[in-house]
Amino acid sequence: MDVDVWYRKLWEAIPIVVLNLHDDEIDEIRQLFCVDFESRGAGYDGGRVWAPADDAARWRAATEAVVAAVGSVEERDREAERRLYPPYRFWSGLRWRLRWGLRRDRLRREYAEHKAALADEVRGAYRAYRAAAADLTDYVAAWRERLAREDREREARWRARLVAAVREAVDGAVWTYGIGKDAGHRRMLIWLSALHHSDAYGYDPVHGGLTARQVQTAIEEARAKDPYVWIAWWGTTAEAMKEWHAELSRGSPGAEPADEARAWEALTGVLVEPVVWRPGELEELRESRTNQGYGPSSNYWSPTSFGTSF
Repeated sequence: MDVDVWYRKLWEAIPIVVLNLHDDEIDEIRQLFCVDFESRGAGYDGGRVWAPADDAARWRAATEAVVAAVGSVEERDREAERRLYPPYRFWSGLRWRLRWGLRRDRLRREYAEHKAALADEVRGAYRAYRAAAADLTDYVAAWRERLAREDREREARWRARLVAAVREAVDGAVWTYGIGKDAGHRRMLIWLSALHHSDAYGYDPVHGGLTARQVQTAIEEARAKDPYVWIAWWGTTAEAMKEWHAELSRGSPGAEPADEARAWEALTGVLVEPVVWRPGELEELRESRTNQGYGPSSNYWSPTSFGTSF
């Protein structure tokens, strides 16, 4: 039976490098993964895996053992180090000076010997952890690689679906467009119904069952009446068009970067300028935005939302 295992780096479970033991071996062991007791998955490189219950129990026991062992060494080291210095209280400090004041060298030698023994104990605890639970790190690496592979495969399937949808729409009567308003402009939004569960909210009337060429005719008619109608392709349809155009252009020398307008040109033979500003409108927007003084953190509307940069 598999169980939930939250993990993090061993150095997060033992943040203090006890006795200041820094060498390649200790540092490498501290980079191994261990069980996260709090089951929160937080940390610099933590996460969660599903693993056999026996392995999970072994990893947890090894983590508990090394944390306890290193914690014990840290506590005993602090206690031993305190003996090197006189207590703060007057009478206790006086007794310490009378007893050890002339024998500090002996105290330091004893502490050095004690510290060396503790260092061996720490190394042993870390090595025991590596022997018992190093495979958790390998398990996490394999788990992450599998998830990454599944994500890549899922992404590839999604992209293939998008490309297939546009490929089928090259000559198919499957296009839809709706008319709405945006920032004081009439706006024509175009999409493939096969890629959207419903029509775009606020775009009415909606005309469906059209070929790309018929939609292009509608664009030309709309702009004949109002040259400043904006043209846009909706979300997933825009992504699908870019994927299709990128695949179509792959390997072609001097191919233009994939975008909706270039993809639409490949579909219809007409390059459409999506955003057309009225004379002086862009300058007015620049001025009004400057005068209103929105700070750099403002997320209010700006013309950059429509592909035009100040």
